[in-house]
Amino acid sequence: MGKVLMGINVFKNKSGRWFGVDSLFMALISVAVAPLIFGVLGIAAGMIAVANRSQYLGMLGVISSAVLGFSGYYFAANLIA
Repeated sequence: MGKVLMGINVFKNKSGRWFGVDSLFMALISVAVAPLIFGVLGIAAGMIAVANRSQYLGMLGVISSAVLGFSGYYFAANLIA
């Protein structure tokens, strides 16, 4: 079924996996384009992935969306100022 890594089933649910990958993709986009929009969307997609039993990718997406969205926001603010 799924690959078990340190007691966590990494690829258990297909829809959760897609939301997790989507969250990571939005996190990368949030650095360069509209960090507030894509950061929040990435966090939401990661939370949906966690709810769909894809804890590893979901939490990775939530954390990376928060960090990269925050970094992108301050990077853009420093470019404007």
